[in-house]
Amino acid sequence: MATSDRGKLLLVIPTVVEQSGQHLLLDGDFSNNVEAYLREFDSVTVACPARRQTGTFPSTRDPEDVAGSERLNLIVLPEPYREDRYIARRGEVKRILREQIESADYILISPHAAFDWSTLAAEMCIDLKKKYNMEADWNLPQVTNYIWSQMPFGPNKLRKLVWQKYHTPKYFRCLRNSSLALVQGEDVYNEYKRIAPNIFPVLNIQVTDKDKISHENLARKTAAVRQGAPLKIVYAGRAAEMKGPMEWLGVLDILRGKGIEFNATWFGGGELLDEMQGVVQDRGLTSCCELSGNADREAVFSALQSADMFLFCHMTKESPRCLVEALAAGAPLIGFGTDYSRSLVRQAGGGAFVERGDVEGLAEIVEHYALNRNELVDLIVQAAASGDRLDRDTAISERISLMKQYLKAD
Repeated sequence: MATSDRGKLLLVIPTVVEQSGQHLLLDGDFSNNVEAYLREFDSVTVACPARRQTGTFPSTRDPEDVAGSERLNLIVLPEPYREDRYIARRGEVKRILREQIESADYILISPHAAFDWSTLAAEMCIDLKKKYNMEADWNLPQVTNYIWSQMPFGPNKLRKLVWQKYHTPKYFRCLRNSSLALVQGEDVYNEYKRIAPNIFPVLNIQVTDKDKISHENLARKTAAVRQGAPLKIVYAGRAAEMKGPMEWLGVLDILRGKGIEFNATWFGGGELLDEMQGVVQDRGLTSCCELSGNADREAVFSALQSADMFLFCHMTKESPRCLVEALAAGAPLIGFGTDYSRSLVRQAGGGAFVERGDVEGLAEIVEHYALNRNELVDLIVQAAASGDRLDRDTAISERISLMKQYLKAD
């Protein structure tokens, strides 16, 4: 153990850094967590692979700009996620991780994929009898099964099935042997609560008071809604299969056919963005739908604060942060409901949901609020109230307190 009561924190997690030459940049949102960790621990070591191109995170931050950065150690691990790369570098990475694990007082690990270093680190902690906090932000079996089901038939689909059979038992072993499991959202918690011994649902909140809609902007938005202005519909997330982009466009197509006036914007790039653009053109949605691609955080929050609803069609059980950010900006959640999304509005309201995949039902909800503006105003006010309860510093402090309670050496 370290001589200080605050101890050393080690994180072995997915990529949170960009690397250009020898220069590293932290994911902007993650840097806020790092700053909180540095306030509570003597030192913080982050071990993860790096993205080799800039612009992959919505925002970045120079590690030297983080308060306490002189006590921050960034270890860039080689890229895994493939059998050959993993096997070739496993011995090297295992030596690096062993040194860090043995000297750490608190360990946070996030296993997340076949052939990842986080799973290896968890297995090493088990062998070394070291306590660790396992963090998870999605229902891994459901997400991987869905992604696999959408793949075209062929050798790669068979290969990914083998990956699942290889990694899923390892993942559950990591959960069972954790000393603490902080999992994001009710969907993940409900899936894993009978597996991990000390499990708590948490949220990775990155909103502060400056992100929340002001009383003036809320009044301005609700006034426009009452006056019958075209609906402002926003989504912010990756253009990827699991986010349901084609279902999202399907809702818009139905609304346009019903004569509902709206302006919809999708913020976020991804592998399906070009295909989405083709659908927009083919279905004649160009006048009412804009695919903006990647945008900075300020632009997204500005759009969210003026949005009448946050329309989402997520196809998997995960805990996307965009729903939290929408509520903070006073944008009601209208989408495919899950335990996670419903839990966010359980106390103060601000959401309306249908079952996953019910595109026509979702369009009916949007149509209902378009035609019943007073109800939409109520929903917007409720969303702002739900968002007002969310706070970045409170959320990370709760997570740190749980780590200190459950990971402290005997």
